[in-house]
Amino acid sequence: MSKKDKLLLAGVALIAFGIFMFFKSTRIYSWGFYRIGNTVSTGGILIGLILLDVVFLVATRSKITKVLLPILVAMIVLSIVLGTHLSYIGSLLDLFLMLVPAAVGAGLVLRAMFLKKE
Repeated sequence: MSKKDKLLLAGVALIAFGIFMFFKSTRIYSWGFYRIGNTVSTGGILIGLILLDVVFLVATRSKITKVLLPILVAMIVLSIVLGTHLSYIGSLLDLFLMLVPAAVGAGLVLRAMFLKKE
């Protein structure tokens, strides 16, 4: 196992540990699609766009529709994440101790990505 692989593995483990500990200390009160104002749900708009994209993908096999589909799916996931109401349970020190391993892990992953092969 090379140095690059060890750094990458350690970084991913630290990120996973930090995110796991953070999610363990949060409570979800409600979730759903993000709303613009109090009336317009972005979920309906995005689902309609995905259905149109799938129809055009089947009908035309265009490169634009192939690129647009993953972007729309990512926007749906982002809409659900933005529409989720979380509450953190714990002190600021606990939060700091949870996010530091994730930040160090992200640094190790970036360092492994830019490390040249030996």
